[in-house]
Amino acid sequence: MKKTILLFLLVPLLFFSIQADVSAKEKSSILFHLKTGLNHDDAQICVAYNMIWAALAEGASVKVLVDADAINTFKIGWRGKDGIQKYKLPKNLREGLATQFEVPFDQTPVTYGNYLNMLHKKGAVFYINSAMLVVAGVEEQLGTVENVSAKFFKPMALREMIRLRMDTDLYMVY
Repeated sequence: MKKTILLFLLVPLLFFSIQADVSAKEKSSILFHLKTGLNHDDAQICVAYNMIWAALAEGASVKVLVDADAINTFKIGWRGKDGIQKYKLPKNLREGLATQFEVPFDQTPVTYGNYLNMLHKKGAVFYINSAMLVVAGVEEQLGTVENVSAKFFKPMALREMIRLRMDTDLYMVY
């Protein structure tokens, strides 16, 4: 009888201990993997930016890997701009962001170029698949970001990307 009572007392404690550990882990590091290009589905990148801001606001260590077709979104075009720099956020989205993040409307980003820079300044670290840049013809050699608008993107090799994924607590794909 005493063992049964002790078991009933310990199991809930163990459960809450595991729950606390999971909650703490979820706040430690998040990798956002951006794979969908702006030309194929603009909602993917737009939602990802919102979630990146939310993760930063929760105190998470945020890393972003730009990969696959998403790299074309940040490719410098013939006018010297990328596909998303001047893309404006809808007013109703800005109003929603202001409400959710409790900031004045005029402190919400006007364009996705502003948004990207804001996320970087808030602490998000951005990486880009160096091999995909070469395959897509954006760059001529591995390790360069000469033809990418965001110069703070850090080019990564394939094995580095795998280690980044393996060392991350939470993984989100857009």
